[in-house]
Amino acid sequence: MKNGRHIAEFYGVGVMLAIVGGYLDAYTYISRDHVFANAQTVKVGLERYFKNSPSISISDSLIKVSIGNGAKNAIGLGKSYVMKPISKSYYSIGKYYKTYNLAEKQLVHYIGNSCIPVLTDNGWTIYITTDSKISKNGMTKVATGANAVVLSVNGYNKFIVDGSASARVSTNNDVVNLTKSKYRGEIAMYVNNSTITPINFVDMEQYLYSVVPSEMPGSWSVEALKAQSVAARTYTTNSLGKHGVYDLCDTVHCQSYNGINNEYPNSTTAVQGTAGKRLYSNNKLIDAVYFSSDGGATLSSEDVWNNALPYLVGKKDNYEKDCKKWERIFTYTDLTNIASKKGYGVGTVSDLVAGYNENGVVTSLTFKGNAGSKTVTKEEIRSAFNVSADGSLSSRNFTVTKVANGVTLTGKGYGHSCGMSQYGAKAMAEAGKNYIDILKFYYTGVEVK
Repeated sequence: MKNGRHIAEFYGVGVMLAIVGGYLDAYTYISRDHVFANAQTVKVGLERYFKNSPSISISDSLIKVSIGNGAKNAIGLGKSYVMKPISKSYYSIGKYYKTYNLAEKQLVHYIGNSCIPVLTDNGWTIYITTDSKISKNGMTKVATGANAVVLSVNGYNKFIVDGSASARVSTNNDVVNLTKSKYRGEIAMYVNNSTITPINFVDMEQYLYSVVPSEMPGSWSVEALKAQSVAARTYTTNSLGKHGVYDLCDTVHCQSYNGINNEYPNSTTAVQGTAGKRLYSNNKLIDAVYFSSDGGATLSSEDVWNNALPYLVGKKDNYEKDCKKWERIFTYTDLTNIASKKGYGVGTVSDLVAGYNENGVVTSLTFKGNAGSKTVTKEEIRSAFNVSADGSLSSRNFTVTKVANGVTLTGKGYGHSCGMSQYGAKAMAEAGKNYIDILKFYYTGVEVK
C-alpha cells in the first residue's frame, strides 16, 4: 500500500493499463511502486545559463513551434531566432489558419500597418497594432497573455506565440541549439514577468545521457557508470513534479545537466545498459542520494539529516582507497568569528572538540568559549564553517589537532557521506565488482529492477 490507499485501487489501474497498453506496462506499474518502466519525460529548468533571461537565442534554420502539446508548425525564416516576452495590446482579425504560411499570406491585406502572424490556442491569426488608419470593424482588441513571446529574426519580429500554455520549440532532429549547448527533445519558454527561463522537455534516458557524465567522469569504468545511472534514474523519478513549474534544475542543486555537449560514449553505454532500472526497498523507490568521496566510511541518514532510512546505513568502506584529502587551519580568532557569525553565543573560543563514531567519522563538534559552549551535529558540522573564507568543510571524516593559537582539521572525502560514494563505486568496479554489487553495498537491502 501507498499513502493509505487499498491495493485494490492500484490493481484497478493495472487492469485498465493492461487493456489499453498491454500486460507489461500494467505489471511494471503495479510492481515498481507505480512507476512506468518505459519512456518518461523530464522537465528540466535550464537555470545555469538562462534563468530569468531577457531573451533566448535559438540557432536553427528550421524550428517547430507549438503551444503545450498542440500541433507543431514548422517555420524556416532564418539561421537563428531570438525569443523574448511580449506584453502589448493588439487588434485581432478574428480569422484563424492552420499554418504560419497561410497566416503570413494575409499580411498583404494590411500593408502599411504593423501586423504580425500569431500562434494561438485556436490556430494562426493576425495581430495588428493600434493604428487610426485601420478600420476596426470586425476586429477585437486583445492584450497578449501571460505566456506570450515574440520571435524575431535579424532584429525583425516575425511572429508571436500567445496561448494558454508556454510556447514549445523543437526541430526535425529533436535537438534544439541554444547559445550555450544543444538539448534533446523540446524547449518550453516559461515566462516570468519580463524574463524567460527555458524548460527542456526530454526523455528520461536521454536526460541521463548528460546527467551521468556530469555527475561522474564519463571516462570511468562502465560498471561504476551503470551504478551512477541507476542511482540518478531513481533520484530523478523521485523528483518529478517537485520543483515548481519544472521537475529539476540543471545545476548541482538537483543534478548537473548540460545537454548534448556533455554526453560521453562510456556513460551513454552505461545508461543504455541499465535502461529503466531503479532502486527499491520493500517495493518502494528509495531516496538514492549519492556523493563524491567518503574517505573510508559512510554515514546513516539519521546522522546526516533527520529520518532513519533502512537502506541508508553507515558502514566502513574499505574499497575507497583513492579518496580526496584536505586540510583546514583555524586560529582561535577565526573560530571566535565563526561562532559569532553563526550566533552560537560562546564568546571567545578557546577549544574545538570533536566526537566520533565507531568508524572515525565526526558526529559532534563543540565550540568552547569563555561564555559557554555550543555543540553542533549532523550536517551543521560542515555548514558551521560556511561563513569562513573557504566555506563549509569538505567532509565529516576528519581529525582535530591542536596547534599554537588554534587547530588543524585534517580530513579525507568530499560530500555528505550518505548513500553511494562515487569514488568508492569507481574502486569497486576496478576491483571487478559489477554495478549491482556496487549498489547493494552502498544501499542496504535494496533491489535493482
